[in-house]
Amino acid sequence: MSGAVSEIRKNGVVIIENLFEPDTMNRLFNRLSPSLDSQKPGGGEFFGHRKRSVNGIFGRGREFSEHLLLEEVLLEIADGILLPDIPMSTSAREKKQNEASSQNSMNDMMTPINPASGPNCHHYKINASVCIQVCEGGDNQPLHRDEWRYRPYVTRDPEGPELSIAFMVALSDFTSENGATRFVPGSNQWEEGRHPKDSEIVQAVMPKGSVAVWLGSVYHGLGINEIPEARNGLIFSYVLDHLAQEENQFTAIPRDFVEQLPKRAQQIIGYHSSAGVNFIDGLEDGHALGKQPEYGN
Repeated sequence: MSGAVSEIRKNGVVIIENLFEPDTMNRLFNRLSPSLDSQKPGGGEFFGHRKRSVNGIFGRGREFSEHLLLEEVLLEIADGILLPDIPMSTSAREKKQNEASSQNSMNDMMTPINPASGPNCHHYKINASVCIQVCEGGDNQPLHRDEWRYRPYVTRDPEGPELSIAFMVALSDFTSENGATRFVPGSNQWEEGRHPKDSEIVQAVMPKGSVAVWLGSVYHGLGINEIPEARNGLIFSYVLDHLAQEENQFTAIPRDFVEQLPKRAQQIIGYHSSAGVNFIDGLEDGHALGKQPEYGN
């Protein structure tokens, strides 16, 4: 996935076509469609008044974690962009073990980092997860950057580390007619204050089962669906561990459900401690669902 990582670093967005089988997309969508069908199109001005949505995706069934959170291709990309000290893809973990990298320590924390090579965080975690159904009509969603949710506390630095990365999984074909998501390639390298021109916008036209991947620093927004058939997509994003989650996964996903998931999925959801922030003493491998230490009264 080095080619995809290089493209994302340069232009802020890439499309991976046909990553998932259409039948897999059908099974995932069928788990969510009853909740979507029970809603009227809405979403307010920001979403053009014509979307339905379901949040807390990874609490809707084990298959969402198995197919999405633990998809090695996407984890390799996330590792390559967010540059964690503790990677999540199998290939990156094996490489790190072979290099005999040192464990987190106070000396590590005092060492200057290079945003191009990292590490830029201890680990990353789910930021938000939502299935969006874009219905006919409405308006284009305003172009925006996902990282804006952290303003004014975090300021834009084109030379600094990326804060987040997002994945849009196509549960149906994305076409120009049904409002495929619009992107402004290269805007991840812009200084704050530069605004996109219409000529700089492209649409993520892609077949069902494909994935659009973009940085939190790139301009994007939903397009107008001009046909009766709805466009269905599933978005989930990762954020650096020292930033708050957009969607609180500890309330979005029941604890007893999380306990049924594989360990890596639990950690990506947010049950992961580090030596610097969110510290919990006595946990093996920083796994916050591990055996808890015993304290006296």
